[in-house]
Amino acid sequence: MNDYPWTIFYILLVAGVLATLAVIPYSLAMKPEAIDTLKKQLEAKGKSTNPMLVVFLASSVQGGLLVAVAAFVGLLATRAIGLGTPILQEAVAGRPFTGQILAFLPISLLVGFIGGAAVLGLEHFVFQPRMPEELKQASARTGFWKSMMACFYGGIVEEILMRLFVMSGFTWLLGLVWKAPDGGPAAGAFWLANLLATLLFGLGHLPATRQITKLTPLVVTRAVVLNGLAGLMFGALFIFYGLEAAILAHFCMDIIMHLIYPALKPSGPVGSQVQSAGS
Repeated sequence: MNDYPWTIFYILLVAGVLATLAVIPYSLAMKPEAIDTLKKQLEAKGKSTNPMLVVFLASSVQGGLLVAVAAFVGLLATRAIGLGTPILQEAVAGRPFTGQILAFLPISLLVGFIGGAAVLGLEHFVFQPRMPEELKQASARTGFWKSMMACFYGGIVEEILMRLFVMSGFTWLLGLVWKAPDGGPAAGAFWLANLLATLLFGLGHLPATRQITKLTPLVVTRAVVLNGLAGLMFGALFIFYGLEAAILAHFCMDIIMHLIYPALKPSGPVGSQVQSAGS
């Protein structure tokens, strides 16, 4: 492990923990009764601890452990399959990386903004009119700054989990039996891993949605379709340009859904509803 990229690991860990803490106000806005419930539980045990302090400490520990495992294993997997974090690698090595950023910047911005518009189009015209009232009421409770903070969680933590860890892990496993002539994973292994990670990306948001409303076939389909569209694009960027490109696109897409669209549509932040389903 002497050549393990520990500096990159620590950068991802710190960024992931900060992003986990940043999403707390948004999460509490989606479920405001959570703090009162926790306060009553603490009082029942004779404790006067501030419930917000408990939430932040618990989130730091749980989020930190989750990101640490995902980043550690993910960095091992990416080295084995030829993917990774090219910008961080160059920065840590003290080499210039501006050219690499410029190589993926236009496509990441395009995927983020155009992809976000496509997801919102499906949400607005296909899914939203058929969604339970609970989702609409939950979305109305989120404010601008809380939604802005939530964008960092999607862009950083979800990409560490789904692309660096899950997609890289699937690619490595598939590559054990599905090899290219050079001995590495076959091209199909990368794309199948992208599809599998995308399915998990959509299904992984259902527990949060279940806290707001009952899971119906339509609600599940919405989560898989909306997140699937986004996840496939993020996975493609990860394959061609690295994790940083996927993070930027994801962040931009969340900006569209959480901030720009709600500002243009006073009736309520659809982006918040999409967040309850995913992305």
